[in-house]
Amino acid sequence: MTVSAPSNAQPALVPELSIILVSYNSLSDLQRCLPTLLAQKTGFSYEIIVVDNHGNDGVRDWIKTAEPAVIYYQNTTNSGYAGGNNLGLKHASGRWTLFLNPDTELLPDCLERLRKTAYDFPDAFITPKLLHSDGTVNACGNVMHYTGITTCRGLNEPSDVYTNLETVPLLSGAAFLAPTLALKRLGGFDETYFMYFEDTDLSLRARLAGYSLLCDARACIVHHYKLGMNPLKFYHLERNRLLTFLKIFSRKTLLQLLPALLITEAMTWAYSLRGWSYFRARFQGYFWLWKNRSSWLKNRRTIQQNRQLPDQTILNDSLLSLPFEQLAGPSLGRFLNVLTQPLFRLLRPSFNPQQGTGPKTPLHVEGEI
Repeated sequence: MTVSAPSNAQPALVPELSIILVSYNSLSDLQRCLPTLLAQKTGFSYEIIVVDNHGNDGVRDWIKTAEPAVIYYQNTTNSGYAGGNNLGLKHASGRWTLFLNPDTELLPDCLERLRKTAYDFPDAFITPKLLHSDGTVNACGNVMHYTGITTCRGLNEPSDVYTNLETVPLLSGAAFLAPTLALKRLGGFDETYFMYFEDTDLSLRARLAGYSLLCDARACIVHHYKLGMNPLKFYHLERNRLLTFLKIFSRKTLLQLLPALLITEAMTWAYSLRGWSYFRARFQGYFWLWKNRSSWLKNRRTIQQNRQLPDQTILNDSLLSLPFEQLAGPSLGRFLNVLTQPLFRLLRPSFNPQQGTGPKTPLHVEGEI
C-alpha cells in the first residue's frame, strides 16, 4: 500500500489514545464530527489520524487550514474500511486505538468514559452506545444469528434500556476502542473484506484469542446512519458472511451448522430474486470465494492454530431469530420469525450453556452509572 507523508507533524509526546477516521468523500461528516472530538474534556493526550481513501472532496486542504492538529494521510487507492483503518493503525502510537466513523458525533465525556473503562479492563475491546439522531439506539454492540446474519444490538430501542457496562457478542465497527498492541497482534482488519463484516470478523478473532468484548453504554455517540440495501452491499455482506464462517469455525462445527446454513442460504437466494443485480451478486460471491480459496484457507489455518477458545464460546450467545423486520417491516418480520424459529431451534447444535458470554451479562463496576 502506498501512502503520502503526513501533511503535518506528529505530536512530540506519545499519546495515550490514537483516534482513526477513514474518509472517502466524507468532508461534510468530518466537519461535523471533528469539533465534537476536539471539544472533549479529557485528562489524557490523544492524536487524531484521518486517512483519506483517495477521495476528491478537498479533505486535505480543509484539515490543513481548519484542523491543523489532525494528522492526515493520503491513501493513493480506495482500500475500503479495512485497508484505510489498517493504514491508520500502522501509524498509531497510542496505547489504545479508537476506530471511529466520520458520520458520528461524540457526546460530552465520551472519551473520558471509554478511557476509564479501558484502564479498568486493559485487555478488553470496548464499543460505546451508538444513538440515532432522535435519541433511540442505533447499536450497543452487535449480535449474530448462529448462521452468520448480524444486526445491531438494541436497534431502535429507547436509550435508557442500555445504561450499564456489559459483555457483548460483537463490536460495532462505527466506533470501538482496543489496545493497540492487541490489534496489531491480531493483524488488524482483514483487508480482503473491503467493506462490511470486518468488525464481525475482528470481533470473532479477538474472542477466539481470549479478549473480551464490552459495550460501555455510559459513553454515547450519535451515528448519522440510515439502514439500506443495494446490490453491492448485498454482495459484500453475503460474501463476507460466508468468508467469516469458513475462516473462524472448525470443520466439525461447520458440518454441524450445515443444515441451518443451507436454510439461510436459501433465504438469501430468495431475497436476491428482487432483481437481476441482486441475483448476480450472489453468484459473484460464490465465485470470489472459490477463486480466492488459497488465500482464505491460509488465513483459516493461522486462526485455527492460534485459537484459545472453542467455537461454543461464540455460538452460545448467538440468536435464533433473523432480522426480518429490517427488510420486511415489523409485522411481517415477526410472522416470518414465528415460522422459522422452531426450525432453527431444532437444527441448532447443542452446546453447554455455561460456556461463552451472553449479550446482556452485566459487569459489576464501581461507581455510579
